[in-house]
Amino acid sequence: MVTLIVGCGVFGLSTALELVREGHFVHIIDKYEPPSPWSAANDFNKIVRCEYNDPIHLKLAIEALYAWRSDPIYQKSFSECGRILVTPLSHQNRIKFEMQGVEMLKSVGEGGKYEIFKGGDLLGKKFPFLKDNSVASNQEVKYNPESGLGVSMQTLKDVYNYLKNHPNVICTFGDSGDVIGIKKYSDGSSGVITKSGYVHSASNILICAGANTGSILTLENQQSATGLYVTHIQLSNNEYNYYKDIPIIYDAELGYFFPPDSKTKIMKVCLSGVRVKRTVTDPFDKNQDVSLPRFHNNYPKDTIPKDSISTLRELLKKYVPELADHKFIGSKICWIGDREGSNFLIDQVPGYNNCYIATGDSGHAFKFFPIIGRYIIQRVQGKLDEELASIWKWKSKTNTEMFDGSNASWRVTKSGTLDITKVDFLIENEISKL
Repeated sequence: MVTLIVGCGVFGLSTALELVREGHFVHIIDKYEPPSPWSAANDFNKIVRCEYNDPIHLKLAIEALYAWRSDPIYQKSFSECGRILVTPLSHQNRIKFEMQGVEMLKSVGEGGKYEIFKGGDLLGKKFPFLKDNSVASNQEVKYNPESGLGVSMQTLKDVYNYLKNHPNVICTFGDSGDVIGIKKYSDGSSGVITKSGYVHSASNILICAGANTGSILTLENQQSATGLYVTHIQLSNNEYNYYKDIPIIYDAELGYFFPPDSKTKIMKVCLSGVRVKRTVTDPFDKNQDVSLPRFHNNYPKDTIPKDSISTLRELLKKYVPELADHKFIGSKICWIGDREGSNFLIDQVPGYNNCYIATGDSGHAFKFFPIIGRYIIQRVQGKLDEELASIWKWKSKTNTEMFDGSNASWRVTKSGTLDITKVDFLIENEISKL
């Protein structure tokens, strides 16, 4: 029995790794060899955290953290650098989400090192590289030293390198791996149609195409592609040595930034509360609008909004003022598969007896990379816990309004999600070093 996996991002590679570890045969296909420029995880880093305000995600996040620490494939690209949270009082939903997450962590015996204190003076004393910060004296600051980051592009490479050298794995890329649709046979089984015209079949087919899944099959309005803005600054050798051990700084009002990359000395900087969509007619339903991505390798002028530059500089000036005037480079949109409630979609595709789907990362799936494949396999095998099966279930939303990621209660939102046709992008000449 062979499982065909379409898409070599987080869900696809995690599932493939679990299958071969269990002794199964796997065929992985994608338009691009990992790390794909279309994968949201093809990035310098992603946050790995355990703070959730619901017991299901909390349990999964803790399980994943322990796997990051112990699994020999994943631990190589994990750094437990810690994370600082600064959330202004004006964002009460976010504050409530964070505090519930802390309380739930402690209720299960975790989060014992969590710290909460007030003011920029104490922040600078605890973290000398933030000594010039301008955080207000009455501002609450949260610090979790047990949060961290995954060097996400490297994680994709590490898992793929293991798979491509495994005797139970077949890999297909290029036009013969570029899936454009699903073929249904008379017995209810399916194959996937590729750009080359070749149709791949297998005992089980798993579609893991992330934000682009809606281009392959109808999702019945269950997912919306949301774009998140990412940019970078280049540090000098001295700056890198000074900032290389900083925690992740997450300011809910302005944005967040990470420790610099050890190879390139590039620091990733992201916006908070600003998102983009690309509204098109659903390829499978002319009466339904959906958001589908357009990727940076095809649209290199899709960078960051010009009117966001002042916010990004304000973010850096607030915490690391000596970096505030650095030039922004390698700016891009990171496309995620966004879903109402931020729950994944992991289920059998209706109307097909051998086709399954795993998508809906909602911007928080990367942290589950070491374990999510195990749960996807359980769903394919009909062994998934009933509670998980219920929240990840296919639930058609045809003829309802397209989901707007800015409506997620735990996110900070400054405005509704703007369509990409209305964004005035920053013009860049630099080529991303990713």
